[in-house]
Amino acid sequence: MGPVAAAMEDRSELSRIVFGQTRVVLTRDLSVMNPNLVVGAQGLVVGKLANYTLKVAFPQVTVGVNWKDCDIVPGKTGMPTLADQPKVIPKPRQMGEE
Repeated sequence: MGPVAAAMEDRSELSRIVFGQTRVVLTRDLSVMNPNLVVGAQGLVVGKLANYTLKVAFPQVTVGVNWKDCDIVPGKTGMPTLADQPKVIPKPRQMGEE
């Protein structure tokens, strides 16, 4: 697994995002929402759900991601493929576990 970029520094970086073009990488584990959403997963920003929540399309799911939980992937645009995603073996979860 390659180096994971740090999260965006401040909100001004949101101005660099182009809907339908900009690719982002998760810097926070969101696998509670979906087992595919681990650190390093790449998605395409397709819109905005709220002021600081981006609508991000991953190969298998589209979710809202806080701007602090992801970073822009420089030099790559368009929808990432499954090959761009980290290989994950989801750990079994117990009922009520966070």
